[in-house]
Amino acid sequence: MGGSKVAWLLVFLSLCCTIVVSVNGQAGVAPAAPVPFPGKTLGPTLAPTAPTLAPAPAPAYIFPSCDGVEVIYTLTSTAEIFPNASTPATQPYSFEASITLTNKGYSTLDVWGVGLTYTHDEIIVSAGGLLLEDGRAFPANVSDGAVLAPSPPQTLRNSIETAGDRTKISKTFTIVGTEFGEPLFPMPLTLNITSPGYNCTKPDPYGNSTLHVCCAEPSKNITLGGDDVFLPPIRGDILITYDVIQAYSSNYRAMVTISNESPFARLDNWNLSWTWQEGEFIYQMQGARPKVADRQVCVAGEAGVYYQPTPTMDVNNAISCSISPEISDLPVDMTNDTTVGNVKYCCRNGTLLPSVIDPSKSKSAFTMNVFKIPPNADNVLHLVPPAAFKIGNGEYTCGAPRLIAPSLFPDPYLDYSTNAMKTWQVSCNATTGPKKPPPKCCVSFSTYLNDSIVPCPTCACGCAANPTPVCNKNASAMLLPYSALTLAPGNRTNQILAWASIQHTQVPNPLPCSDYCGVSINWHVVSDYSKGWSARMSLFGWSNITYPDWFAVVEMPKAMPGFEQAYTFNATKIPPTNSSFIVQGLSGYNNYLLGSQLVKTGVSVLQSVLSFTKKRTPEIDSLKGDLFPNKVWFNGMECAMPDTFPTSGALSLASPSLVSTLVSTLVLMLVSVLWLGASELL
Repeated sequence: MGGSKVAWLLVFLSLCCTIVVSVNGQAGVAPAAPVPFPGKTLGPTLAPTAPTLAPAPAPAYIFPSCDGVEVIYTLTSTAEIFPNASTPATQPYSFEASITLTNKGYSTLDVWGVGLTYTHDEIIVSAGGLLLEDGRAFPANVSDGAVLAPSPPQTLRNSIETAGDRTKISKTFTIVGTEFGEPLFPMPLTLNITSPGYNCTKPDPYGNSTLHVCCAEPSKNITLGGDDVFLPPIRGDILITYDVIQAYSSNYRAMVTISNESPFARLDNWNLSWTWQEGEFIYQMQGARPKVADRQVCVAGEAGVYYQPTPTMDVNNAISCSISPEISDLPVDMTNDTTVGNVKYCCRNGTLLPSVIDPSKSKSAFTMNVFKIPPNADNVLHLVPPAAFKIGNGEYTCGAPRLIAPSLFPDPYLDYSTNAMKTWQVSCNATTGPKKPPPKCCVSFSTYLNDSIVPCPTCACGCAANPTPVCNKNASAMLLPYSALTLAPGNRTNQILAWASIQHTQVPNPLPCSDYCGVSINWHVVSDYSKGWSARMSLFGWSNITYPDWFAVVEMPKAMPGFEQAYTFNATKIPPTNSSFIVQGLSGYNNYLLGSQLVKTGVSVLQSVLSFTKKRTPEIDSLKGDLFPNKVWFNGMECAMPDTFPTSGALSLASPSLVSTLVSTLVLMLVSVLWLGASELL
């Protein structure tokens, strides 16, 4: 027993002998000599490598509470790219960023877009599921700002109806682009969502690479619905309905209907375009025609690989393979053609009239057979509408497709209806703001009380950058004598100078530019008496364009209750407000405003007298301009209006405020005279 204790003690001491003390006073373990494996030679001992550290994570920001839709923009990377610019401000850099939208409110967000304003001449190259709402394709210059909309449309459900399912209440998109002059932090200046009623805060920066925005919802009504939430139809000047009426494993049949819902608008030679979202192509079409087939896109692309030629289907025969087809209407004589026409509301030669003029001519429609490509070609229920709809050559701005309740198609003979499988609605409204096209018509005013005509405004329909002959684009248009009314605007110089001399008015040098309008309308007050008044409306066609079945809309809120009739035009009040009326030519008499080249005098002129009574408008005041229109539209185009109106010779060019001021001054003078007279009598 004692011997074993001694043995254990010796072992303990031998182990302790291996302990050494380092020079810095810390205990260490002496390296053991390598023990060779039998039959093997050890290589040199390698020094341990330093561990590879992961990059420091981005700070976890704690954003303020958001009772609505939260939008977070995060810049993830930037890099200098070629070419190497000579100045820092023009050096290009690539950037990548993410946009995350999270619905933290009560209501489901059905239709939405993200608005961005950049400051470094950004060009977006791709946006991972987002498209530019104005329909431009990537890459696109967005230095003036942009609205990005999901394509296909995506719904942001709310947490209440999804039990907080993040996959349904939140979406993230990646933006890749190029910017200039900012090597580190090219951040947007503004960030918001464009859904009506949502009020977004100003972007709050978090660090140098994150922006946070909270968009308060318009109401706290709880929305409950399924994945396919049908939105209510909305109003618009032009409505486009996209109905999927039949669906198969690799293709579907769709009907597209264009409806003119505006009381003023008219579409001539309409062109409709959109952008396919998943590489679809049109194999057949009835009721309309694309302008270009672009079959090489099908043959050389995925469609050519997936759809091998068969006796019943060959991509070489596809009617349009363009990713953004442009479609136009067919002429009237193809209405009953069983091959290309034979669709209700088809073949109007591209003309859509307001329904108040002729409801049967306010719609156009066509059908098409659309083929899909992988990976969703075999999914019958996978139906995605096109996006970025455009119509009217910039005159209208269209929104994103909205999923609405399926359209019903009643049987013409039985009490039975079939419904579309899915229906989307696109609302297009007249373009406003900087992108609004210039007018194509203008209005001048005159009256029997004055020898001068208040002309159309300078450059009313736009001016060339360097007009010839040289003219002043900023000077106000000069008054005209009546003898100049039927002269082409470019031939009025002598008349203008002579009239200015007679009227002793100053002549700008150079003279003001013309109005450059193809159509002008003169509104002349012919008479004004105690029981009523009358006006003559004259249309002048200066261009080579002929306008068949023309119409004009005149807005006169104060005078309209007293409107009686037009004598050589048809005139109809527009319900429900009755503040405007539509004027049309008489069929077979003056319903064509001819092109100037077809008229010996060089100008086409149509006119009619219109009469008004004062029985229903006793408060109407000619001195305030109540006898002149507020607005005029010609063939759906809003015309440029004068900013003044003529009165008597003493007030040859007066605005309403000027007239009111002068009348007030006269009243004060009269009161002063009466007061002085009364003082002298006292």
